[in-house]
This record gives sequence, structure tokens and C-alpha cells, in this order.
Amino acid sequence: MKRERLYTALSIAVLVLSIVPIGGAVFVLGFARGDSPCVMCWEQRIGMVIVALVGVFVLRYGPKPKYIGLGVLVSAWGMFMGLRHMSLHAARDIGQGFSIEVFGAHTYTWSLFIFAACVVTMGVLLLALKDGDLAAATRTLRPLDRIAVYVFLIVVAANAVQAFASTGPPPYLGQSDPIRFSFNPRNWMWSTEEWSLAPGSLRGRWGAEKPRLAGLNADPAAGPLVNLAPLAVAERRSLSVPLRGTPTGLAYDAATDRFLVTTQQGVYSLDGSLRRVLRYTIVDSGFSIDLDAFAGAAFLDSTTVMAVSQNKSYVVLREHDGADAAGNFRYFLESFDKFDEVSRSRFTTVRARMMYTMSVAFDPTTQSLYTITVPNSKTHRLVVSRFDRKDLTLSAEFMPKLQADSGLALGGQSRSLDELYVTAATFADSRLYALSAAYGTLLAIDPVRQTVVAAYSIPGLSRPTGLARRGNDFYILCEDGTLVTVGAPGA
Repeated sequence: MKRERLYTALSIAVLVLSIVPIGGAVFVLGFARGDSPCVMCWEQRIGMVIVALVGVFVLRYGPKPKYIGLGVLVSAWGMFMGLRHMSLHAARDIGQGFSIEVFGAHTYTWSLFIFAACVVTMGVLLLALKDGDLAAATRTLRPLDRIAVYVFLIVVAANAVQAFASTGPPPYLGQSDPIRFSFNPRNWMWSTEEWSLAPGSLRGRWGAEKPRLAGLNADPAAGPLVNLAPLAVAERRSLSVPLRGTPTGLAYDAATDRFLVTTQQGVYSLDGSLRRVLRYTIVDSGFSIDLDAFAGAAFLDSTTVMAVSQNKSYVVLREHDGADAAGNFRYFLESFDKFDEVSRSRFTTVRARMMYTMSVAFDPTTQSLYTITVPNSKTHRLVVSRFDRKDLTLSAEFMPKLQADSGLALGGQSRSLDELYVTAATFADSRLYALSAAYGTLLAIDPVRQTVVAAYSIPGLSRPTGLARRGNDFYILCEDGTLVTVGAPGA
């Protein structure tokens, strides 16, 4: 008697799976509302049909391991397809998605839930089985079992009709964006576009390489901009302070006459001569949000600093001589009593999403932070992103163009600002100054007009990583610790 209750539960499960997701998709969404499945929707729907078919086989022939195993494998495949489909749309704005919503969620979201429910159901049934059940003989179907089989066959037949009308016979494969379903053959559009092979990659654009300065051409004459006015180097010396790692960023605070230097994990406050460390800390970059290697530094005010990593995550620190060293153990690896961590989070971008950054600049007038992308083998764009200081949320993004009256010109139709590799930036005189390690080029960008208003060459630079403006001079910090002072244009 207990075995019969299990088969009753299985019959109900087959009925529910056939009527609600599979039958509802074809009769309600398809025939009634004209919704056609895309190729991935068909993958998920076919998976549900196979799982229901496994249930029918168990009703007739008993719970053989090969049936249950097939059901679990197909459900796992369906969960993967649901996740893959969701991943294309899950990060969109509120209410946005693909195709029709059902109770506030799109169909591919329900697909993931349904396949997960199938796995749970099969697991519960397996737990309820006894050893003798696995050797069960062929069963005579009861009335409820027969109803489940007949409903399943009707639903599968309806799906075959919809598949023929919306997809067509081989070699037609279906569409990524199907048109509205129709019973009229004149409205059918069979397509083979999905046979086209997409570029093969396990991670796609996510597989872009990390930024690196080795191999960049530092010669301004080889850059995309021609006839640039050179900036003369006023001084060149080595940074003599002890640092943990190589320099990755530089910033200056005029109110306190101090510099800020970052290394891969370190944040250092230096005096105005850049000869003495006033305070420092080594940030635990693996704690909570992955900070990756620091790539830029900024003073947000005279006591609050920011370090931005190349993956656009950031940490905000506040200087505090009475910091709780024990409480700060989780944030820092060294010097627990000099800073408090204010926040740690990520910049979210749109145009710059698939690129790393190696710079950050702060404009105290508009209370805005700027990052600039570096190109990689997957994506080549020079993108400037602006974030509001109040909530550190994206306010604007643009790809700067040459201002018409700037007198600047590219060296040919094939040349572009996207070739530049900006590794340092600072804000001064209402301009965003961006220094490219490739071709030793300094851009002056008007963030309001979103244009490059001037550009200069700085010959002899080797892998610059930091840029700061102090008075009438630019201070450039290089990867090897060389400190270069250049007179600002017009100073």
C-alpha cells in the first residue's frame, strides 16, 4: 500500500510537470499569447519533456537505476541551461529581461526552479525506495497513471506542432530572437543562423589578461597623435623611501602638502619632499571584496584617502592616530593603528565593464572620481568613467574625442586614442590629465565637453604608474621608483 502511494505521488508529479511548465508554455504562452521559444528555451523545454518521460517509464517499468540516473543528469543539464540563460539577463535593470513574465519572473528563471524541484523530487523518491523496489517488475498502469501518460503525450504533440511552426525541420535550428508564433505558414520564418559558430572561448571577454607595462612602446613618435609639443623634464631622481612592492599610484593634497603612494597592497602617506613616510598600512586585499593589485591613489580630503585596484574595486581609509589595532586586524596586514577602514566596495561601470583600470583621479570641485581604462586583447576602448563622491556610483562614461579647435591630429585613419595605455591620472585646472605609458603621451581632457583639448609628449618615460600636480609641476612616479618632475604646460 505504501508503494502505491509513492506511485501516486509520481503520477501527480508527472501531471504537474506536463501541465504547468510544459503545457502552460505551449498552450497559454505559445498558442494563446504568441510566445515562441528561443533555442535555449527549447533546450530547457526538451529537458523537462525528458524528465517527465523518465517519470512515465518509472510508472510502467519501476524505478530502475538507469531511469533515475537519466532524470538526474537531464535535470542537471536543465539547471545549467537555466543558469546560462539567466546570466544573459540577470544583471539588467529592474523589470528588464527576455520574453514573457510569469508571476514577476521570466520563464528562464522558472526553468531553473523547476529543474531544481525535479532533482529534489527524485531525491525524495529515492530515499523512500527500498532495496526490493529496484527489481520491480513491469507494472499495470492504474487510471491515474494512464491519465498522466495521456496528458504527457498530448502536451508533447502540441510542442511538436509549435516546434515545427516556429523552428522547422532539419537543417533549420531555431532563432535566438524568435518572431511571434502563428498557425499561418505564411508567417513562419525558419532559420539556420544558429549553425554559425561563435568564437570559441571558455571565458569569452572575461578572459582578458591583467594589465602589464612590459613591452609597451614608450616612444611618443610612434603614438597615434602627431606633432605633440614636448614637456621638458625638470628633475629626475629615485624615490628613496622604503616601500613594500613597486609603486602603482600617486596623489597630492595641497592643504597638508603631502603625497599618497600606493603599491600592490600598500598605502603610504609621504611628506611634501617625498623623502619621508608619515604613515602607512598594508591592506589585506583578500578580506571580503577582492581588491586585486592597487593601481591608483586619491585624497578625498585631508584625512581620507582611497586606493583603487585594477579590477575597479576600492578601499577608503581615514587617518586615525587612535585607531583600534585589534579591531583593524581583519582589514590590514601591517600598521593596524594608523588608519580606519571606512568602506570597501566596487565601482560598477557600463562601457568600461570588460577592461581594467590603472588610474584614479579626484576633482574636489565637483566631488567626482575618474577612472580610465587600459586596452586588452579582447576589448580596445579608451573609456573615462566618473563617479559621484557621495555614493561612489557611476555618474557618466564617455570615450573622449579630439576637440575640433585643439590643433591635435591622428597619424592616420587607422590610428586611434584607444591605442593609449593610461596608467596614471590627476585632476587640475578643471582638466583631467591622463598619462599613457604607451607612447609617453599626456592628455588634457575636458570632462564637460568630453574631449581632449591638449596633448603633450614626455620623452624618456619608462613605465609611469603615478601622476600628481603640485603647484606648477607634474610629479610622475615610475614603476622602478624613479620620480620625474615636469613643468606643467603654460606654467
